[in-house]
Amino acid sequence: MQPLLTREASRLYDARVIEAGVPGSLLMENAGRGAADALMERFADRLERVVVVGGTGQNGGDAWVVARRLCARGHRPRAFLAGEREHVRGDARVALGALEAIGVPLEPLERLEPALAVATLVVEGLFGTGLDRAIEGWRAELVATLDAAAAPLVALDLPSGVDADTGAILGVAPHATLTVTFAGHKRGLWQGPGRARAGEVRLVDIGVPPPACLDRLLELGDAARALPERRFDAHKGVAGHVLVVAGAPGTTGAAVLAGTGALRAGAGLVTIAARPGTRAALDGELVELMTAELGSVRPLAEGKAALVVGPGLGLDDAARDVVLEAALEVSAPAVLDADALTLLAQEGLERLREAAGPRVLTPHPGEAARLLGVATSAIVADRYAAAEQLAARSGHVVVLKGAGTVVAEPAGRVAVCPLGTPALGVAGTGDVLAGALGAVLAAAPPFEAACAAVILHARAGERAARSDRGVLAREVAAEIPAALAEARRLTR
Repeated sequence: MQPLLTREASRLYDARVIEAGVPGSLLMENAGRGAADALMERFADRLERVVVVGGTGQNGGDAWVVARRLCARGHRPRAFLAGEREHVRGDARVALGALEAIGVPLEPLERLEPALAVATLVVEGLFGTGLDRAIEGWRAELVATLDAAAAPLVALDLPSGVDADTGAILGVAPHATLTVTFAGHKRGLWQGPGRARAGEVRLVDIGVPPPACLDRLLELGDAARALPERRFDAHKGVAGHVLVVAGAPGTTGAAVLAGTGALRAGAGLVTIAARPGTRAALDGELVELMTAELGSVRPLAEGKAALVVGPGLGLDDAARDVVLEAALEVSAPAVLDADALTLLAQEGLERLREAAGPRVLTPHPGEAARLLGVATSAIVADRYAAAEQLAARSGHVVVLKGAGTVVAEPAGRVAVCPLGTPALGVAGTGDVLAGALGAVLAAAPPFEAACAAVILHARAGERAARSDRGVLAREVAAEIPAALAEARRLTR
């Protein structure tokens, strides 16, 4: 488990540690040393002509420590200050003085472009997490100049211009090859354009215990903790029977993929309750799946460990009745996906507060927009806030799908998935996730189940993909058991 911090949480953490008696200069020294170690390991062959550019604040202080540490290892970086020297204060001023004391002078920005033209590596420490407005004027031009350099760029804490909370770009931001972040991961490093600007992300400690934070960046090992190994005498009866309420004419594939995902994630039995007229098309599609004709949901749900409702179900009145019955009246835990979410959006998200059992909603951004009554662009602009609002209004756990899938619960806990591949952007992978989540929901509490299913599905996608496209949803499902085995190896 790795902490996931907002801008304010980062500020409060630093303030509390310093107030407790740890000098801020020590935290800065540890951050800079960790960053220097990380970049020297990652770019061992590019340390001949390093250019370090720092701002006047604490992020600049981190940069000066990096430059001094490089000197201590026999390298000779060039250092540039973005701003007036008299504006450098506190711990950053001490770090800058220490750098100059060992013979590394600050150079004027007029010499920066020629230095960048021959640089083998660029280190950027302009603004850090505190930035909350757009970069403008000469500072924006400076960021653009750094971004245009041919050498790889290392960002300290996060690329300057990336919003620490949302991942939005505040005017301009460079494309880092490596971002070294301190104490805890920042939300903005794992969403939207911020994720694309961060490159590889490495977390380094600052010499004190990590922040106590409920929000976290998921790790593959989380799946192993949610799904402990079964007893040797386990059988299908104790593994959980999942009911998949899905499949209308023309969309039976969604039902099969959801059922397959449930089986691959560990369900002992899976029954697909399909719309009238489609059961025959499903029989024999996958011999391990059972089928039933969909009428009233409650009799079919008796004895089931979990439900998956919505993939390929349809949007007519009959489907609406099924969704409302399953979502509101069945006591077993249920995953609400796809068409079920569209129909619930018409009823009002708050109706789910009447549900007889726990629910997990799995919208993509378009479905989330319908549920909240906003434009899809508003969801994409701040995916964390959207997931949190969905969870708060519905009273249930929400999985907001997409690159950097966000899991949120009504009490406020948030997790984000760092794994995945663009190859997962293909029809059917969401159905596989819904089914897998149904199987895990039969064995774990909703939030933990959602986190485990999301990280397993993402890793399975990575394992199945041969490039950034071309993977089939059923191939993702087939890799889920191997992903779980990998998770367990990591936790032993």
